[in-house]
Amino acid sequence: MNIYEDKYLREKVNRIIARQKEGKIVIAAYKDGSGLPAREDLGQELTRAAYPYDYAVGKAGFLNYDSELGAYLFTAKAGEKLPPVLANYRPLALAEANLDVPDRRINIQCGEASVTFTGVQPWKGLYDVLRELNEELARSNAGIVIWKIIPKENGKDKLGNRLFPEAVPKLRNGQAMAHVTGYAYDSDHFLAYIGLVGYKTSLESLRVTIMCAKPLQITQDGVGDVSLIPTDKYEQAWQAMPEYTSHHVGFVSRLGVPGKWEPEDLSAYLLVFRGTLDAEDEMIRLFIERIKEALEVPILDDWGVTLWRQARNQKLVQDLVTGGDCILGARIDLHADWQELLTELLAQEDISLTV
Repeated sequence: MNIYEDKYLREKVNRIIARQKEGKIVIAAYKDGSGLPAREDLGQELTRAAYPYDYAVGKAGFLNYDSELGAYLFTAKAGEKLPPVLANYRPLALAEANLDVPDRRINIQCGEASVTFTGVQPWKGLYDVLRELNEELARSNAGIVIWKIIPKENGKDKLGNRLFPEAVPKLRNGQAMAHVTGYAYDSDHFLAYIGLVGYKTSLESLRVTIMCAKPLQITQDGVGDVSLIPTDKYEQAWQAMPEYTSHHVGFVSRLGVPGKWEPEDLSAYLLVFRGTLDAEDEMIRLFIERIKEALEVPILDDWGVTLWRQARNQKLVQDLVTGGDCILGARIDLHADWQELLTELLAQEDISLTV
């Protein structure tokens, strides 16, 4: 991966820094990635002003357009209170960012200030990474603008710490897109679980599609596009990501949530997530719990391993396609003849009613 430089941005910010060193307060004409507050950030306090000014910022002062900068210069009125955007104004400094590609981490050192971003997505292209970095730095009023990203690939890809070995999959509905943190779907492409990260508006659009049971497309390297079909109902959990403007949300089919199953269900999902100490044991435990609820005949815990293996052999339990933070999944056919299977196993003495 090559070094990425935005020399135009560097030159633009250097011109701004030169004016700031003259004691000028520079305001961007629009959100331009320069790290400056924009004219629109001044809100309702901004009104047209009479010559020789372009805008009045409430009673605090005035804006004049500087054609050389392509931005506005703010002139304050003595003794007037500044709006928060101007009261918290910080001069800019240019900096470079070091990208640890395997660890997906960016480190920025600017004077005595040190900033770290985790979960960076370099496969999106360093142009987009640079833009997103500067948006976050501006949002936090860091006073830092990144013009150069230096990737470092150590050759030791920390796959064990990553959800996906390749590029992160994307989920789309035709109007919105979000990156996938995990998924599980069955052989009929019914969606058992999906975890997503993205802007809240995009996630809300995808949520509506899921709740309306309309198909979605997941795109993954080496697999291509796969159409996913939502089931009837989903449990969901949302979490804001404090370092970013994004949210993380998980949708789990009702068929995969203990306590949400219904007697007439034709199938149920078993899901095991990253961080489980013994995924296989956990899958068998979930299987026995669900079978106990679904069948009228008693099921002993000691039958777990034998019943699990035989059910898989007879396709009464089938694996789900999983990825990301969902490491194992299975679909149980609840309307199969489980009593016949139990009778066979008892007759063969593979299981016993005695403890």
